[in-house]
Amino acid sequence: MNHSDTRHIFEEAFRTIETKKVAVIHNVHGFPAQDRDIISPYLMLFICHSGFSRVLYDMREVVFRSNEVAMILPNHIIRPIECSPDYSITVIIHSIAFEQEMTRERMTHDRNKFHASPACMLTDEEMAQYMKAVELLEIISETPVSRYPHRHDMLLAQTDIMTDMLDACRRDMDQDAKPIDRNRSIFNVFCNQVAIHYREQHEVAFYAEKAHLTTRHFSVVIKEVVGLSASDYIEQYLATQAKNLLSSRPDLSVQQISDHLGYADSSSFCRFFKRHTGLTPGEYICH
Repeated sequence: MNHSDTRHIFEEAFRTIETKKVAVIHNVHGFPAQDRDIISPYLMLFICHSGFSRVLYDMREVVFRSNEVAMILPNHIIRPIECSPDYSITVIIHSIAFEQEMTRERMTHDRNKFHASPACMLTDEEMAQYMKAVELLEIISETPVSRYPHRHDMLLAQTDIMTDMLDACRRDMDQDAKPIDRNRSIFNVFCNQVAIHYREQHEVAFYAEKAHLTTRHFSVVIKEVVGLSASDYIEQYLATQAKNLLSSRPDLSVQQISDHLGYADSSSFCRFFKRHTGLTPGEYICH
């Protein structure tokens, strides 16, 4: 399977996800995009059956290996680096509305712990049990409401069960993990805050206040962790969001993308975009 085939599989899933609520994709052997950063608005689970992949997740290198389940939170940056020839995964995608409901109704599940360490290692027995749960989730997701009148509640319940299974494995793994140092913890929270507030907050001062630090101290902390200043990270994040929207949403005008990203007007957005890419939005689309 080449990158074009993988991209087509994901694009097809994204087209129907808000209707289906949950999508299960088997036999994925690569990345939906190889040569650019990826930001998805959806929560995704990657279940690795064989091989490995290596990515930058919010500027940190992460390796996903066989028998690991990785949870990728919405609106975080993934930069593909490589995957092995035998790489094979199952992907589960939650719609935006479904994940918001899961977060609101199931307050016992702390998704943010998966940002600090996105992959959870399962034993062979745990993986076999988890895949049985995936099979049932897929059956429910592929069955119309006319047959299962309570399909939505069934999806929520099954997803809840699967999250409990991961939480149990995660507790065992976290007991043996080294504590995260304070600067890394601040950076992890910063990444989550940017993913939530990027549309209305572009200033470092907002995120520094969230961390109860001065803007200067906060910027020093972020640079120590990833080698980028906080302002550079925010701008890189916005540029990646812009490139994704220009590539994947031809139905949106430059003005609409500018509005979505919180710029005062399209001229400001175009200046920002050209400064970061060397191209105007129109040139980028044709590139």
